[in-house]
Amino acid sequence: MKKTKMKALSTLLAAAVLLVPAVQPAAALAKPEAQNMMMISAMGSKDLPSQAGEENGQKPPSVTDAVYGQDSGAPPNGPLDDEAGLNAASAFSGTNLALHKPVFASGNEVDYLNPELAVDGKGNTRWSSALQDDQWFYVDLGEPQEIDRVVIRWQTPADSYKILVSVDGESWENVKENDGIITCKGGVETIDFSVRQARYVKFQGVKRAPVEGTLYGYSFYEFEVYQLHDLQTIIDNVSAALTVQPGQTKLDWSAAGVPKGYQVSLYGSDRQPVIDLDGQIRTPLVDAKVNLIVQVEDEKDPNRSLLSGSIPVVVPGLHKQTPDRNAEPDVIPSLQEWYGDTGRFTLKKSSRIVVNPQDESALRNAAELTREDLLDVTGYDLKVVTGKPKAGDLYLSIDPSLTRLGEEGNRFKVGDYVSIASMSAKGTFYGTRTALQIIKQHPDRTIPKGEAMDYPKYAQRGLMIDVARKFYTIDFLRSYVKLLSWYKMNTFQIHLNDDVGTPFADGTTAAFRLESTTYPGLASPNGHYTKQEFKDLQLLGMEYGVNVIPEIDTPGHSRAFTSYNPALGNDRGLDITKPETVQFVKSLWDEYLDGNDRTFIGPDVNIGTDEYGGNTEVFRGYMDTLIKHINSKGKHPQLWGELTQHNGTTPISTDATMTIWHEPYGSPQQAVDLGYDVINAQNVYMYIVPTLYGDYLNSQFIYNEWEPIKWETTTLPYGHPRVKGGMFCLWNDVSEANGLSMDDSHERLLPGIQAVSEKMWTGTRDDRSFQKFEQRAKAIADAPNADMSHKITVSNDENKVISYLFENKFKDESGNRFDGKGVNVDMTDGKYGKGVRLNGGKSYIQTPIESLGFGWTVSMWIKPDKDNPDNAVLMESPAGTLKLKQGSSGKLGFTKEHYDSTFNYAVPEGKWTHITLKGDKKGVTLFVNLDEYVERLEEQAPKLNTLVLPTLRIGSETNAFKGVLDNVMIYNTPIELMSGENLALHQATESSETEFPYYSSDKAVDGDTSPLSRWSSAYVDDAWFLVDLGDTKDISKVIIKWQGAYAEKYQLLVSTDKTNWTHVSGGDGTITSKGTLDTITFGPRQAKYVKFQGIKRATVFGNSFFEFEVYGPDRIQEYKQLIAQMEELLPKTDNNGKLHKLLLQVLNRYPYDATRDLGPMRDLIAQAK
Repeated sequence: MKKTKMKALSTLLAAAVLLVPAVQPAAALAKPEAQNMMMISAMGSKDLPSQAGEENGQKPPSVTDAVYGQDSGAPPNGPLDDEAGLNAASAFSGTNLALHKPVFASGNEVDYLNPELAVDGKGNTRWSSALQDDQWFYVDLGEPQEIDRVVIRWQTPADSYKILVSVDGESWENVKENDGIITCKGGVETIDFSVRQARYVKFQGVKRAPVEGTLYGYSFYEFEVYQLHDLQTIIDNVSAALTVQPGQTKLDWSAAGVPKGYQVSLYGSDRQPVIDLDGQIRTPLVDAKVNLIVQVEDEKDPNRSLLSGSIPVVVPGLHKQTPDRNAEPDVIPSLQEWYGDTGRFTLKKSSRIVVNPQDESALRNAAELTREDLLDVTGYDLKVVTGKPKAGDLYLSIDPSLTRLGEEGNRFKVGDYVSIASMSAKGTFYGTRTALQIIKQHPDRTIPKGEAMDYPKYAQRGLMIDVARKFYTIDFLRSYVKLLSWYKMNTFQIHLNDDVGTPFADGTTAAFRLESTTYPGLASPNGHYTKQEFKDLQLLGMEYGVNVIPEIDTPGHSRAFTSYNPALGNDRGLDITKPETVQFVKSLWDEYLDGNDRTFIGPDVNIGTDEYGGNTEVFRGYMDTLIKHINSKGKHPQLWGELTQHNGTTPISTDATMTIWHEPYGSPQQAVDLGYDVINAQNVYMYIVPTLYGDYLNSQFIYNEWEPIKWETTTLPYGHPRVKGGMFCLWNDVSEANGLSMDDSHERLLPGIQAVSEKMWTGTRDDRSFQKFEQRAKAIADAPNADMSHKITVSNDENKVISYLFENKFKDESGNRFDGKGVNVDMTDGKYGKGVRLNGGKSYIQTPIESLGFGWTVSMWIKPDKDNPDNAVLMESPAGTLKLKQGSSGKLGFTKEHYDSTFNYAVPEGKWTHITLKGDKKGVTLFVNLDEYVERLEEQAPKLNTLVLPTLRIGSETNAFKGVLDNVMIYNTPIELMSGENLALHQATESSETEFPYYSSDKAVDGDTSPLSRWSSAYVDDAWFLVDLGDTKDISKVIIKWQGAYAEKYQLLVSTDKTNWTHVSGGDGTITSKGTLDTITFGPRQAKYVKFQGIKRATVFGNSFFEFEVYGPDRIQEYKQLIAQMEELLPKTDNNGKLHKLLLQVLNRYPYDATRDLGPMRDLIAQAK
């Protein structure tokens, strides 16, 4: 992940690192230089400095700039809308009348942030005011001129301000009516107004915006003044007059009355298959909204032009979708155009995949892949043939008439057979993904009849994985090619080299993950890909429509190279002043790009070029050299954009695509103005940095409010031709040190892929809620032949996957028919009835299920022998091992990849013990004999204690435990064993002020512990929260599942009338917490209302918990007493087969009836007695 300098690192690494969600308030970034602060931001970082201060002998750059002053009642940079696109990103050329003019200010924060820097035309210098609300700044234009626009490029925005103008410098007029106060939006803010005569133009502060509760001054990079009213008037007229009539085939500007001397043209369209850049119109199936960007040019002055913001027009469709026709089928990403018919197509075992004979060579591979995927999804092994389709078939073809849909678009037509056609094999293959997703969601293997025209809104739709700081197997990457294609994501960037803070297990602190024959030994010994493996990965991507982009990042992040040859540079940075260093980099690229058997065979590579602290002009020259070198090989380079940070005079080729990730380092507006195509990888929205910050993408925010035109402080208009798309990134800064597995990675990546793919292919839709999208995402899930989540669907109500009671050997009593097969095991006496003995070494029960993904429970009775070896295995699969003895500890534990986790519990030898474990995406909980010992291993230092349950073998192929098992039961849900009914679930709630509205109090009782479903208070100590249980009830326990921002001290109070409150604890009622999970038990209390009252925060943030749970009196002890009575009665009922069987059934269910009604158990005992 990309690095930023960190503010108050010592404090925030103890707090913010655990707290900042995928979308965090902008106040996670801050100023000022005057206090010499370092900072942390809600973004990724390729390397986090180990301490605040200078690095590698270089003076740190100035504090990272950011934008504040957002409306506290809404998330930062709220939802996308047409007006935002128009106001925030209208592009224009012309004369900045304020450039290099005299300026005056009320004061400066420090002397070197003087007002002249706000009119110097540079993007990385700025004025910063003194620390008062009434600060002002004005520019002298030299003589009175007509003006109508001011542009402020903010660093630290105001809360509110005024823009004033004057002819004489004494009498000032507000440009807004009624002495209007402007509410600051931050970023690049454009203030348009009616034409004014002015020599002096003034910014007058009204109110500053706090940064993390602290008020600094106002600060902006540039204060610009323009005269554009004639061009803007034309834009306004065009916007008002632009409409499309039914059957119209070309845009018509005539209704706008464009005056002579001006030229209007179409600059951008966000739906070019409907309206292309020549203004040609294709009538869509149904009405389609298209956002256009119009350009107006002054023919007399080529330096004067203006771009509009987004102008929405509706193109009338051929048809009207009516309720009696089939609704649009649910797929991700959703279809661009759909017109339903009636009835449904049914896929049968006799169906075929038919390829148009003249397209066989182009589509044979797509057909075979579709056959394999249909077999995985349906169990139907269809034939692939050429010829004409029949009813029930899938028909694939290439149709040159569909050129307007682009190479990825397709016509998807469902009648008696399914016809998928495109101008290219890639588009046709993408259409098969649509068919497969629909079929996967319908057990009857049907697709609604109708027709779709489908095509992407953005050309590049990508994911980047940092394989340098955590190694991912080539099989994982191959599965991800299939997953990306499943969601029509077409780029997969592989970040091949980087540095780590905590050394790898072999002691190294950097890695380069690709075999090199030019430089033997350069590839990391702790994991790398052979050239052939990486080439095959790209070839697989080409089959699936995914462009695999290798990234070799230089001259920063280069410790792998300086460790290999110290003469190349100093630690993490290459010395690019040396010709031999530059030649090393070029020769490394040559190794992979040259020759008939070259390794990098795709059209694009990424050359890195970020976070380099050396001389700016030398660095710019290096970038130019590398871009041209890659171009000379016939490849297109991509790079991380930081030209604000490295503003200079040395020319840099624009024959490259720039990934814009952190606006203070390089802004999208600057990049497109310079002539670069851009990719949006904005760090606050698009970065995942597991276990550090941004642990998950904020899928709800992305779905509702993001598109690739939106960065944190800049929103370009829809349809901007230089915005090529977006990419979200998995950065593994601390993943290796903190125990992140590939399964943990997938858990984080999948929901991000689903949300981002929707917004990059289809864009923003206001007719489908995020809640419906989540349901769709859950159903579509993993790609065929790439089961990454290890989910098992069962038909029983209990979510039971396997039940081996051993009365019938290895028969699965769950009803799922997942019978086992014993290898070197013996049947023997069990806890109840029969059990199975494992004999150590190679001894196991093989099951049909390899692994079970997060959200599982496993339980068993176990009686270990006395001579079990270290690392004796209870269960194993490629996902990991569950061990009776973790290493030499003698204690229960588990291992995933090369990470070990150990419970503080040793299973007794020679006696029966019941153990239950349940695991989710946050950790694993152990229960011994139901409640005798309970321990939770969760997200805690030094590692992430999660486990995908290894179910392939009960026992081991090499080191099985020795002893007896009975009643092995596995569920695909984490079963609540001890707490009974959560009385607070889905009940009414109230709270004090929240951090943001979307962290509302109801999120704490919704049963959802995902990262963004939580209550989060304002940044105060005395925050409170209460839940109304509906009726007065007996309660005896409260469980609080904290997010990272927890209360160090708080009280719990109860009330029956919401007026009179009593503490549940003794003394003054103060409870001390260490976060993560608080379980507070107390004697029974009568309560209708239960209240949390904060006393003291543990962090700089507020109080935040995922769930606040309330429970009634515990029935565990009674349950255990009833079980003991049944055990005593069981042998006494041998002569009563029916009663004996009933008792055995209840005992075999232990401990899963502990939270149920105990009445039937009492009745059965009475009957037995």
